[in-house]
Amino acid sequence: MIKTLTSVGNSKAVILPSEMIKKYKLQKVVIEETEEGILIRSAVAETTFEKAVEKMRKNKTSLYKRMASQANDPETIKYYEKDINNLSDVDLDIIEE
Repeated sequence: MIKTLTSVGNSKAVILPSEMIKKYKLQKVVIEETEEGILIRSAVAETTFEKAVEKMRKNKTSLYKRMASQANDPETIKYYEKDINNLSDVDLDIIEE
């Protein structure tokens, strides 16, 4: 894509197409000099893990309901009643806030 620089005061600006802004969810950008030229990328770098955590935060209520439902399941209760002191396969960190 070839763009013409636009004057803005004593500087120059590049106007990015709205489709590109939506596609890459741009709010802030980082402009870097590279060996090949200039690189413009999102300043908000979300990893897959960060996206997963954010999704869990948004769905916190439904996750707790699902956990409660599974905890009240007769098969689950029966499984843990065998050895009530053995919780080695339970991740206790997920229930702490």
